Order: sequence, then structure tokens, then C-alpha cells
Amino acid sequence: MKQEGYPAPALARGLTLLEQLAVDGQSSLEKLALQNAWPKSSVLRCLQTLEAMEMVTQDQESKRWQALKRVKTLEDPTLPALEGARKRLAFLADRTGHCAELYIWKETKLTLIDRAEPESVEVMVRARIGFQRELEELDATALVAFAFDPHLEPPEKSWAWKKGKKKKLSPEKCDQRISKTRKQGLTVDSGFNEHGIRRFAIPVFSENRLAGVLAIAQRQTPRAEQEISLIKQTLHPQN
Repeated sequence: MKQEGYPAPALARGLTLLEQLAVDGQSSLEKLALQNAWPKSSVLRCLQTLEAMEMVTQDQESKRWQALKRVKTLEDPTLPALEGARKRLAFLADRTGHCAELYIWKETKLTLIDRAEPESVEVMVRARIGFQRELEELDATALVAFAFDPHLEPPEKSWAWKKGKKKKLSPEKCDQRISKTRKQGLTVDSGFNEHGIRRFAIPVFSENRLAGVLAIAQRQTPRAEQEISLIKQTLHPQN
């Protein structure tokens, strides 16, 4: 959204910030100012006004801002059960050095509703807010859905990444991976995808029903294998 030519530029800036937070997820004051090439003082005034209107909120520990509302007529998909997981995103991202993601599970669809990136590391994760995962790809997030939704069965054409290539999975192999996920409460992609990303995922429950999936999108780096234990313990301490 461009602000030039609007009768109320400050209003246009506030709506732009709200839209950016709704699309990009949690963000710092510095990042928002740099992204829009605006003075930090101007951005802060807009955010404080939006906060007073209960449109955005600031996490007191990470100091990141996030949207509480979106400018659209559709029903807000966020469930109360996901708020606790949402508050963990900034910690997970900073602790692991990788992007943390929150998906909602609704109407047999996994939709990304929030994400946080580590402040100290530039990440290149393509999935943006509103992205829906394809359940034929039996990645970590889909495994959680199949493991904890008793009414769901994996498609016949299920596949997963292995050594940089798509590998078709037999029904037996699918069942094995789903059963292991259900038992451990945490799962990991079998390999890095075409973009060099491997996900770790756990379920988020609401009244004993699957409400969403919390994930870490690990980048492929020389230290990737050494980071596995840290990511698992951070995402799912009981594991």
C-alpha cells in the first residue's frame, strides 16, 4: 500500500503496518522501519496507536509486534488454543536460529497463520502467512495432522523428500511414520526439500482435538545435523 496522495498519510501508514504484520507475522520495530523506509519514531507512534485500539500487541520479552486483527471480512481463523503456541514463536526462532511457524488445522487443511524469524540471522523460507500445505507431501506438518486427526488418512500418492529427491511412500511406510509421530509427539522431515528446508513439528491441541501444528523450518547448513538435538529439545522439551 502506497501512502503518497492520501488525505490522511498517518492512517495509511497504520493500515500498511497492520497488513504487513498480518502477512509476515511477528516483526520488530527496527525491521518495520527499515522495510518501509520510515523513521522509527513515526512507526512507533503508529504501532502504539494500533496497540491502544487493540489491533496489534507487543511481546514484552522479544519486543516484537504482531497483529491481533486483520483488515478483511472473513472470520479470523485464530483459535484460543493457538495463542499459547503463538507466544512461543519468537523464543523458538531466536533459540534455534531458524524460522518458527504456526499452522491452523481446519477443514482438513493446514494453513500457516503466523511465523517468526530470528533477529540475528537472515532466513529464506518461502512459506508466507496464508500458505496451505499439500497433504500429499508427507512432511513433518502433514504427519502431525495424520497422526492426531483420527478421521484422516494419507492419500495414495503420498511422497516425501529424501536426498534432495521426491520419493513415493508405500501405504506401509506411511503408516509407520504416522504411528511413530503419534508415539513420540514430534516428527522431522525425512530430508531437506528443494529449497533446502527441513521441518520439525509438534501438535497443538484444543480440548484433546488437533487445533494446529507448531514447526521449526531448519535451513540446510554445514551445522544442520549438529542442531537436531537443540531443535527437538527447544520445540518439544519432553521428547
